[in-house]
Amino acid sequence: MIAVLAPMGEIDPNTVKPGWVALLIIIALGGATFLLWRNMGKQMKKINFDLPRDERANAPVEPADPAQPADTADGSETATERKPD
Repeated sequence: MIAVLAPMGEIDPNTVKPGWVALLIIIALGGATFLLWRNMGKQMKKINFDLPRDERANAPVEPADPAQPADTADGSETATERKPD
């Protein structure tokens, strides 16, 4: 297999050239990168990172694991378990 890929004689640097296939592959990779970058920019613009103030105040606070009780380590109640006075 190695004999097929590299002939036994010396390689003449004047006859060996990069070729058009390598150039086309590099151009295709550059074009794909550009298109993916543009699409990512469009998708990032669609994301709403900030909640309005009224929604932020009314957002429900859920425990990380619903199977465990929402008590804190010191035994006090959390914001979701407070009872009206």
